[in-house]
Amino acid sequence: MKSGVTNLFVTVIGLAAALVPVNSFAALGDLYEADFFSHTIFKFTPAGTKSTFASGQSLSEDLAFDRFGNLFEADGGSGTIFKFTPAGTKTTFASGLSGPFGLAFDAAGNLFVADASSGTIFKFTPAGSKSTFASGLSIPNGLAFDRSGNLFEADDQSGTIFKFTPTGSKSTFASGLSFPVGLAFDGAGNLFATDQSGTIFKFTPAGIKSTFASGLSSPDGLAFDSAGNLFEADFSSGTIFKFTPAGSKSTFASGVGNPVGLAFEPATGIVADISTRASVQTGNQVLIAGFILTGTDPKQVIVRALGPTLTSFGVANALQNPVLELHNSTSVIATNDDWQSAANANQIPTSPVDYRPPDSRESAILITLQPGAYTAIMSGKNSTTGNALVEVYDLATSTFSQLTNVSTRGFVGPG
Repeated sequence: MKSGVTNLFVTVIGLAAALVPVNSFAALGDLYEADFFSHTIFKFTPAGTKSTFASGQSLSEDLAFDRFGNLFEADGGSGTIFKFTPAGTKTTFASGLSGPFGLAFDAAGNLFVADASSGTIFKFTPAGSKSTFASGLSIPNGLAFDRSGNLFEADDQSGTIFKFTPTGSKSTFASGLSFPVGLAFDGAGNLFATDQSGTIFKFTPAGIKSTFASGLSSPDGLAFDSAGNLFEADFSSGTIFKFTPAGSKSTFASGVGNPVGLAFEPATGIVADISTRASVQTGNQVLIAGFILTGTDPKQVIVRALGPTLTSFGVANALQNPVLELHNSTSVIATNDDWQSAANANQIPTSPVDYRPPDSRESAILITLQPGAYTAIMSGKNSTTGNALVEVYDLATSTFSQLTNVSTRGFVGPG
């Protein structure tokens, strides 16, 4: 290319879609299992190799990973929620509960706990602040979120699966079961439920019920890997069974004691941050960055537009007041000018990483997105120009969706 100022035009969404396979995933993660009577959390590699991750628990009931790869354990005997870092360091996240059985994280990183003896579902913010989400239940057990953010609860004693909207409105999704325990959603939005009749039932999003597997021995926890295989904790037989999407059954692990809760570690190799820096001009020379969410689950991300901060890194002519728009394939879905003006600005995570832009004039959009192609457009307020940086951070690496690729259309000049 000869020197001088030129324009670079790229069809962002088209290029991104062409470069990234729609169903690509990172490598499969390890499976963690809460073993009830041995008071142990076991770890299994994808090949089935078993090791002890933590011991000395008290009637381990359920497991769930947060977006940072920390493992949370519902310790039924002690009424405690323990938190384990990826390195295995253990701390107390919450205590004083009455038989915590089920755990599930929403897309914003809040932990929901089914407290069996009190008949309550509690909600804990990432900082540990506790509130009551639902009460008056009958031995609440397994919890699972669908891709729309609705919470489903296996109500053991009533034989019912209840559905709660994000605002807490309750309805009956399924009834007439024999002590439902574990819940899990597949990538198509079907709900799978273990039932103490020795059965795994499958429910379509519309609630149509069918039998997926039978003849099991006190089936308990469920978890899907990123390939769509279903793993089942078979309590009384001391076995973890694996079912292909077509229902073919095999033994993944045996002789493990009394398996209850299952959870897959976030897959390795996930892109947690994609970014691009360019000169922001006016008109059709604003900065445009496209990115793709592949997989099946909704994902919380933060998109940031930085300008003034670049000055401290030696970048000349930094854009002083960036404005940010986020588009899906058809329309604008969010905008921001000055990140502190956003209605959910106080929800931007600050620990263990502070995602708030350093300068109040910079922009940020905190949002939960469905898998698909997206475009972030950065311009200067009042048609100002300058160098700027657009970033997309993955805040939910534990889901079976992946942030992939950034493609940029911008102004290219010399130097």
